[in-house]
Amino acid sequence: MTNVSPQRSASPGISPGEASTSILGIWRVGRLLHRSTTAELSLAQPADAAGSPRWDYAIKRATADDIESRRQITQFVAAASTIVHPNLVAVLDASNSAASPYLVMPRLDGVTMQAHLDSSDPKPLPVALWLVRQLAQALDALHTAGWVHGDVKPDNAIVGSRGHVTLVDLGFACRIHTVAGGHFRGTPAYSAPEAISGNHAAIAASDVFSLGRILWQWLAHTHAASRATLEPIADLVESMIAVDAVKRPTAGRVAKQLLKLEIETLGQHIGPSEGIRRAA
Repeated sequence: MTNVSPQRSASPGISPGEASTSILGIWRVGRLLHRSTTAELSLAQPADAAGSPRWDYAIKRATADDIESRRQITQFVAAASTIVHPNLVAVLDASNSAASPYLVMPRLDGVTMQAHLDSSDPKPLPVALWLVRQLAQALDALHTAGWVHGDVKPDNAIVGSRGHVTLVDLGFACRIHTVAGGHFRGTPAYSAPEAISGNHAAIAASDVFSLGRILWQWLAHTHAASRATLEPIADLVESMIAVDAVKRPTAGRVAKQLLKLEIETLGQHIGPSEGIRRAA
């Protein structure tokens, strides 16, 4: 899932989302934001809001008439409908109709965490810890509800202008202990060793491994810090990416440790919100 803010101007006299519209269920579908091999993400508004300049929702539709495209929409809805958490994307409406399966989410204004990592402007260390902690909190909620995300990576985290992080794209989510049957789903660069084969039962520890990879990336994109400051963070990363999944901490434990480290390092840097504003 990518930035859902408008990326180009509409024609004169046309609202940003209304360059091309259609009706799907109770929704008016507006401008296309992103297309993948399995889905399209577009702006949306209630169907009875014709002419309104507000496009406060995003609609994700299956684009291919195959099992995988529909499976991703179904799994996304199933996972999101069982959990309400401020750091996890919400599903407001959905349809699994044969003609066009879709789901509707609040429109998230922001950019991906990957965009922040690609920026030439490094963050203060406590800001990086704060951003990753929010992902850990979202994963803790998912895992507690019995789900594994399955594709934790910076491109699947939206960072708002005030630094609020939302974990998105639950298309690869599955129930804990589900066996993929030899089909690998995910992103190799962030996937745990046991997840690569597709024959291992889904476990929460695989998401923790992916989060550890993200935290490691952030350490290379923060302001310089002393060895004494970095050592406990490096120790946490090492535990999160342990080859033996049993040795990895839970997402809840990671969130608590990150909060502790965040507080310890905060006095050495400017506040998190200022760091986000400077990076914008």
